[in-house]
Amino acid sequence: MFPRNQWYVAAWGDELEPGKLLARTLLNEPVVLFRTPDGVAHAFEDRCCHRRAPLSLGRMIGDKLQCGYHGLVYRADGTVVGIPGQTMVPPGAKARTYALVERWRMVWLWFGDAEADPAKIPDHLYVTHDDPQWRWVGGYLHFDCDYRLLIDNLLDLTHETFLHAKTIGNEHVANTPLAKVERDATGVSATRWMLGVAPPPFLAHASGFGMQAKVDRWQNIRFEPPGHVTLDVGIARAGTGAPEGNRSQGITLAVTNAITPETDRSLHYFWGHPRKFKLDDDELSEFLRVGLTNTFLEDKDILEGQQRIIDARPEARTVDINADGASIQARRMLDQLAGAA
Repeated sequence: MFPRNQWYVAAWGDELEPGKLLARTLLNEPVVLFRTPDGVAHAFEDRCCHRRAPLSLGRMIGDKLQCGYHGLVYRADGTVVGIPGQTMVPPGAKARTYALVERWRMVWLWFGDAEADPAKIPDHLYVTHDDPQWRWVGGYLHFDCDYRLLIDNLLDLTHETFLHAKTIGNEHVANTPLAKVERDATGVSATRWMLGVAPPPFLAHASGFGMQAKVDRWQNIRFEPPGHVTLDVGIARAGTGAPEGNRSQGITLAVTNAITPETDRSLHYFWGHPRKFKLDDDELSEFLRVGLTNTFLEDKDILEGQQRIIDARPEARTVDINADGASIQARRMLDQLAGAA
């Protein structure tokens, strides 16, 4: 069910520490990630070629990985270079390795059979993670649900009105239809403008405008397979030209969401939240980190509940509404890619 010839985020770069092994299931495959003393990250299938023991239960010996069951020693390219009690290494003694690229604080893995081309790594807004003109906070969450449910959630933000009323939602999101939904060769885009409205609590605080202000609010959403949803969002004082491109009287934030399936019914969620204002405000960074984490935990609760209901009656009929336009297009794109592997 997963598109295979794609790049997926496997970890944040700072999750990999020299000398330590990180076990993670990705696309139903057990993977072990590690960083050698030279700082280079590597990924093996988490399976010893001898008796299929998990390599993640072994240890690092310098720049080599030793299986914790019978002691086979693997070089960073996956080749077995040592076996206790014998000098000869059997031909083909090797662990499967994955093409790996570190970019924008993230560790990306390729799971397909086609050539792994780093130029195909999605870059829409992820560049803000390293751009000094943006201040970044981010995190990781694990959800027990189909990864497509979280993609649906991020492409239909009308749920903010009901699920996130204390932070990023108010009545204007659900009551304002998307101005545009477009599908192109590489993804799906959706845009919503809310003009002359009250800001939600989260943005009222972050901007300093207060709850009584009137603002023009925008949500530009972009989906790119296999599981990347990025948002360009913000508010500006009403009537100061934001719809025409002048955001000088407001604040601009981004939300970067890398969603990687763990299994058919669970996912890894790597989120980032760059902002382009108050770059030196550490208190605001902590406010954003805590507030967003709590907001995403609200998503976690509802989506895991949704998955339980789906599993109980997978044949139950559903209906689509106008707000589903972007998520329907994204699902179609994923189905086509999965069919093509």
